[in-house]
Amino acid sequence: MINYSELDARTVRERIDMAQLWDAWIAADDLRRHSFRGSVGWEVRNGRDYLYSRKRGVVKSLGPRSPDTERIHLAFHQGRDANKARLASLSAEMNQQAAVLRALNAGRLPIMAARTLRALRIHDKSATIRVIGTNALYAYESLAGVMFNSASTATGDVDIPVDDRNRLRLLTETDERIGLTRLVQRTVDKSFQSCGTMDFRLTNDKGYMIEFLRPEPPPIYRSMPGADPLEAGDIRPAPIAGLQWLVNAPAVDVVVLDERGFPAPIRCPDPRYWAVHKLWLSARETREPQKKIRDRQQADVMVKLIGDKLPQLPFDERFRRMLPRELARMLEPSPIATRTDPSW
Repeated sequence: MINYSELDARTVRERIDMAQLWDAWIAADDLRRHSFRGSVGWEVRNGRDYLYSRKRGVVKSLGPRSPDTERIHLAFHQGRDANKARLASLSAEMNQQAAVLRALNAGRLPIMAARTLRALRIHDKSATIRVIGTNALYAYESLAGVMFNSASTATGDVDIPVDDRNRLRLLTETDERIGLTRLVQRTVDKSFQSCGTMDFRLTNDKGYMIEFLRPEPPPIYRSMPGADPLEAGDIRPAPIAGLQWLVNAPAVDVVVLDERGFPAPIRCPDPRYWAVHKLWLSARETREPQKKIRDRQQADVMVKLIGDKLPQLPFDERFRRMLPRELARMLEPSPIATRTDPSW
């Protein structure tokens, strides 16, 4: 049976502390990647010292040695050292906090999914990456301060839709552009492989799958900027009908815990859209019968959770007006309304 239970106060507090550590760490890492990459140093030209910046393959003279260039040189190296020390300190704090969370049995998201989400966030901070499917429940339980039981969250893959209106731009530490396959192999698990150049999923030696999807464009043959592989031999996100509703829905950004207690950033659709989309999936004639049953069960438990714990997200008339017509029909007649809004 799919259900959830409330978290105790200690676990809630420790999870919040870890989320704050992650926010501080990722801000420091963004600063490192933006401001302290490359080098700033003195080089002799025609018998004089000149300050040169070397970054992303670009060499730039900052001028001859002077009080101003001395300050630039000092600020860069002091700032880089301080940033390195801050990242080391925050990493140590996260290691300690993860041990506490493991002792509390608070770990949730599968490790492969967590590593993938961290890698995507680190290598493209502006990436419009969302998580849908069963793994979205980890974000919603964190949002509500509850924990779903294992029957709710059991899955062997993670579904990651790519907004194909924008092309991803993933960069390595040396500013090399990299595709999804190589990024996952380098930072998550080197055993992940695709079945071919037209595949949309990566599978590792233990059978865990990472599936990259995109909305099915209208018409389906329409060319989208983010539809093609990022590099030769990379996987190609698969077009899925109905996915545009979740890509266009308002997003919620949450920091969740992986199975080892470490943080992972996760962006998901507004849980109301997710629940109604699950209702839509459960009614599709082409959907596998077992999946339709699970879709309906997950929709029902999310409706209950939203009504019990997330009153700021009502299934009201305003929300209905924001839904695409096909999804809005799933609320007519509306069991959701009677369960979550006594005024209906």
